[in-house]
Amino acid sequence: MIFDFDGVLLRGDAFGLFLRRTAFTGARLPLAVAALVLLAPAATIPACRAWAARWVSRIGLLGRNADELRAELERFGADLGGEPGRIIAPGLRMIRTHLAEGDRVIVVTACEHTLARAALDAIGLAGVELVASRIRGPRLIVHNHGVTKMAQLAAQGVRPPWRVAYSDSLSDLPILRAAEQPVLVNGNARQVARARRLLGVGLTTVTWTGGRGPGDI
Repeated sequence: MIFDFDGVLLRGDAFGLFLRRTAFTGARLPLAVAALVLLAPAATIPACRAWAARWVSRIGLLGRNADELRAELERFGADLGGEPGRIIAPGLRMIRTHLAEGDRVIVVTACEHTLARAALDAIGLAGVELVASRIRGPRLIVHNHGVTKMAQLAAQGVRPPWRVAYSDSLSDLPILRAAEQPVLVNGNARQVARARRLLGVGLTTVTWTGGRGPGDI
């Protein structure tokens, strides 16, 4: 079973939240604003998005050594996992259902690995496998997005088809297309229409609302 992270288990963009709340603060803020203005046009071009993401990440992480950065990401991920309303309760329940049935569950995300791992651990999913983006110091070395997710899964010995894949994003069409049962989470009308054209009648759509508080089990 393949699960996306942002938008399926966690509301919002976890690494983007880290940059906004932690990295793009204080003296870095003017540089961050200037960089975002300059990179915004490139981010609208699909072929340039990965390049723009690398530079936004690098600017936000500049000046931190690897150990400091890892500790910050771990703290932020753990805090995010306990933030009221941040976790998407139906997604968490679905993962737990699959685990209880003995299914192999892999979370495959563009979020940075240390942050996503800390958040998953915080919500009781320490045993769930994770395939995520990787950084080395301030540099993004693997942006686990789009078709890169397929390559990263293959590197872990996981090859299609898989039984079910859950995602909220059409950037995950390769993942969804490789599933016997693709599930689009919280898609708007335009996303659903496009996904149905590309994936056919086998597509399942779900609306997952409701958050999980830090005291919930």
